[in-house]
Amino acid sequence: MADEQNIRGLGRDRSLPTPGNQGEMVVARATKYGELFTSPLDRQRLADESSYFIAHNATNDAATTLAGHVAPVLADVEPMTKPFIFIRVPAGATKRVYLDYIELDLVLIGASGTEDNWADQLDTGTTRWSSAGTALTLVNPNMQSSDVSMFSGQTNHLLGGAVVAGAESASARRLGHGQISDTIMVAGDRYLFAYGHTPTLGTVDRHVITRPPIVLGATDQYLLALYAPSQAATAAVYKVRMAWAER
Repeated sequence: MADEQNIRGLGRDRSLPTPGNQGEMVVARATKYGELFTSPLDRQRLADESSYFIAHNATNDAATTLAGHVAPVLADVEPMTKPFIFIRVPAGATKRVYLDYIELDLVLIGASGTEDNWADQLDTGTTRWSSAGTALTLVNPNMQSSDVSMFSGQTNHLLGGAVVAGAESASARRLGHGQISDTIMVAGDRYLFAYGHTPTLGTVDRHVITRPPIVLGATDQYLLALYAPSQAATAAVYKVRMAWAER
């Protein structure tokens, strides 16, 4: 008679079980119907387990939605002192942050810029935030969940706008840089930064920048900058949307 093998799982499909330590034997996680969970998880399942969060700028208007830096140029990003998006995982965080996307709609242009460029980097340890910036509004998209993001209640940890950053640490990693357009920015443009995946493009997606998967632990920081050579002293204004998972 052939040996039988029974696989049993812990039925937890609507809430997270207690996490085990690295290398520790844990009970397999399953739905109430017996299907085993496997990794990686898609966005729907991440949202269902309350691990997926989104953020956007608090005000929906035409003129002051979220202004960037006045006349940001190459010298402001090399080294980086003027990011537009600043993320720092709180020091006491026990989960990691996995960036999904950052999407920017250009509402008002920064006048006279001869190019449209971006650069991003990672850092860790003491906060790079120095001053300015606007806190983004945090949202849990799962209406059946009351869980909150690790950024909730934190000050100067998830910001957009004219953020001023301190000096890079010895651990800073410059991820990349590129040109969005070789001409002045255009109102109505959309910049989509996708982290670790290729997005499904719609007809209104004009500039798509693919980035590597980004993983952030406690005190780790991600800085994204936008700059334009010869831009006049006029700040561009954006609408911001972004998403990430916390696991």
